[in-house]
Parts: sequence; structure tokens; C-alpha cells
Amino acid sequence: HFPFRAHSNFLYLSGFSEPESMIILEHKSGKTKSIIALRPRDLSPNRGSEVWEGELVGVERAPQFLGFDEAVSIDEVDEFLKTKMAQHSCVFWEFGDFKNWDSKLIELSRGVRNYRTNEAIHDWSDPSFALHEMRKVKSSEEVAIMRKSAEIASRAHIRAMQLIRPRMYEFEIAAETERVFKKEGASGPAYNSICATGENACTLHYVSNQAQVQQGDIFLMDAGCEYFGYASDITRSFPATGKFSQAQREIYSVVLGAQLAAINAVRPGVAWNKPHEAAVKKIAEGLRKLKILKAPMKKVLKERLWSKYMPHGTSHWLGLDVHDSGKYFESDKKPVKLRVGNVLTIEPGLYFRGDDRSVPKKYRGIGIRIEDDVLVTRQGHEVLTQYCPKEIEDIEALRAPRL
Repeated sequence: HFPFRAHSNFLYLSGFSEPESMIILEHKSGKTKSIIALRPRDLSPNRGSEVWEGELVGVERAPQFLGFDEAVSIDEVDEFLKTKMAQHSCVFWEFGDFKNWDSKLIELSRGVRNYRTNEAIHDWSDPSFALHEMRKVKSSEEVAIMRKSAEIASRAHIRAMQLIRPRMYEFEIAAETERVFKKEGASGPAYNSICATGENACTLHYVSNQAQVQQGDIFLMDAGCEYFGYASDITRSFPATGKFSQAQREIYSVVLGAQLAAINAVRPGVAWNKPHEAAVKKIAEGLRKLKILKAPMKKVLKERLWSKYMPHGTSHWLGLDVHDSGKYFESDKKPVKLRVGNVLTIEPGLYFRGDDRSVPKKYRGIGIRIEDDVLVTRQGHEVLTQYCPKEIEDIEALRAPRL
């Protein structure tokens, strides 16, 4: 048995997360009626579902508890849908996500329609595109939940920065981080936590978390929590001994400068990829300054020479999913423009593998990424993860001796 979490579109529309549930929206005569189909309560002694699995909302209580106009038992939803389909010619359904229902709905429609008449259901439409674009713009209530998710994740990262010592294992840091998530009220991690020490940080999606922290390592932690369905997504890179070496400082400063430039580019009306372009420019400048790249700046940018050391993008949408829904490009392939209410990550990084002889030896084995969650506001932006330290002095101060 695995923990159940409702499909994000379902969660977005209902805030409800019980297995075997369905939302039915019926538009008729200019009005929309909301109906929830869900499991009925069963309190029979010994064999009742609630005896084994816990209390359910149930059909009788659902309209009051969940705000729907009507509720029906999921056990009777086939006949209910068959009746409703007889009254409509257009059905919205996302084929592919719930394959057991794909064929069932088509069969139900065949049972009530004669495809040789004008009364046949002639339009099956996918509602996911509209829902995904709706989800991309967060309401004030959603922002409040995401702000809380970000605060919890920030405290978990601070705890990791304070706790880490050489000879600890990556999984010990991961366990402590996820303990804070739950202690602070989150349901758990929003994704598999990346806790990477030393050269492991150069593997972008490293999730083994089994290695032992060594003296002088930089520890890269990419971890966020889920709070009432909404994800936070934070990455910090910090020294195992509490102090950055000179080489680590130099790389870290480049990444931080790129991240700050990208955040400053976030505001309504600009293309969503402008923050990435701002970060890339700073990354390219930093690589040339450190003499890792020696080509002219114009060539570095045109030929994307920087991408050897930062092979990923700078941003993705954030919300009910870590890589949240919503398009990035218009039909004419132009990047979409940022809107008030969008939330995106800003996460540049630099990664120098230990066997890369094109990099000065002092930088080899260093992987650094810095990631924050940023809300687009009318005034520009708000960093939801602002409570998580990222300045070198602030990170080192967390391990300074207390007076």
C-alpha cells in the first residue's frame, strides 16, 4: 500500500484527496453544476471499509464538506454518467491518464447514443490544456500555501547546514531534512531529495544518497516539501566543514551572481526565458574570468560553450507539481510572457567533474547549484524561499561558535 495523492488537476479543482473519486461538471442551460462521485461510507462491523482504512467523507456529507452541488456513490457512477451523457453532445475528458475509464466512457456513450443520428456525442475534448494554464496563475490562497511550503523547506535546509559534518552519510542529512518537513506540517518530500557530497554534486539528478561526506567537500542539497499539495523546490550548496575554500568561494560567487541576475530579470511582461539569458551571461563572464573558458565572450555565448558546465535550464514552473503544468512557448514558438501569479524556480549551477582536464585542478570535483522559488508580482517579484541563507557569510555564520 502506497500513500495516496490525487491527480493534480483533481486536487486543483476540489482540494480533495480520497481514492476512487471523480469530478463531474455539467454545463446546461447556461449554468454549471458540480458533482463529486466518491466512495460511500461503510461502518459495518469487522468488514466495513472504514474499520480498516479510516473515516471517509461519504456521499451524504460531501456537498457540505467539499462545496459541491451534488454527490453520488462511485459504485453507481456508471448509470449516473449514462443518464447525463444522454443529455449532452460534448464531453470533456483527458484520455490517457486514467486508461481504465477511457474505454468505459466510450462504451457508456455508445450505450445511449445512436451515431447515425444528430444526437450523437460528436465532440470529445481535452480539458487539460485549459486547466494547466489556469494552474499556472496562482491565487492569493495558493500563494499563501506555497509561501508556507517554502518556509518549511527553508528551515529544513538551515538544519542541514547546521548539522553536516565530515564522516556523516548523505542519507543522514536527507533523513534529518525530511524529519523537519514532517515536523513542520508538510506531508513529506515533494520529490526524491538530492543530497550529494563532493563530486556526486556533478550528477544533476543524483538520488543514491549513500556516500560518506569527506573533509573539504561541498554538499549540494536539492530538497523541497509538499504542503497541502503544493511543492517547494530549494537547492543550496554548503561546505561540510563550515568554511568554503578559496576555489569553492570563486565558483560559488559566480553561480550566486548568475542567480541574483536571473531573479532581478523576473517581472510581469518579460519572456519566461529572460531570467535564463541573464544567468547565462553571468555564468559565461565568470567562466572567462576564472580562465576556464578563454574564447571571446561573443563566441562563448553564440556557440554555447558555457553549457558544458551548466547543461540545464534555469527555470521551470512550480505549483501542485514540482515541474508544474503550463506551456512555455506560444503556437508561433515565441516564449510565453511572465504573468502576475506565476511561480518559477531560478536555479543556475556549475559542475566540474573530477576527470575534466580542461578545468584547472583546484576546481575539479566541485558542483554548485543555487535554487529559489520566485513569485511574479505586480511590482516585479517575491522570493518565496528568501528565508533560506545563500550568501557565503550567512552560510558560514550558521556554523560559527556561539558566544
